[in-house]
Amino acid sequence: MNILLKSLPEVEAHFGKKATMAPNLLDMVGQGEKAYGFLTGTMDDGWDVTVGFFNDKARYVRFKKRTATKWTDRDLRAVLMQIGPYSNWSRTPADSDDVDYTEKQGDNVVATATGWQTPNRTRAFIYVPDVPGDTGIMPDPTAVDQKP
Repeated sequence: MNILLKSLPEVEAHFGKKATMAPNLLDMVGQGEKAYGFLTGTMDDGWDVTVGFFNDKARYVRFKKRTATKWTDRDLRAVLMQIGPYSNWSRTPADSDDVDYTEKQGDNVVATATGWQTPNRTRAFIYVPDVPGDTGIMPDPTAVDQKP
């Protein structure tokens, strides 16, 4: 994966800029949540990206369009490819708001992620729910989507 499960320096290298502090999206500060933000593009066509970390590993990422326009399939494709190859993503059923990522090496699954994006919203949220030995996360889509 390009962003998730990476360290802050690796995520900064991915975006080619230093992160700024951002509001936590899961309200799990007591469990070690820290969030950082990245602005890409311009106000007319850019993204506001929030990456949340637990134990110095990126566990979630929210992509928010900086314009009020509705998402297109191209927007979603561009966002998902920031996480990993588009061929590793699936939607079941095809018209679902939910997306799932599976990365394999041969027959072995080496990474998974899940999340959601709704065309009527201006955001997508992708996360790794479980990392062995780390805090499990179960975000509430309605609560996360209401965060600024």
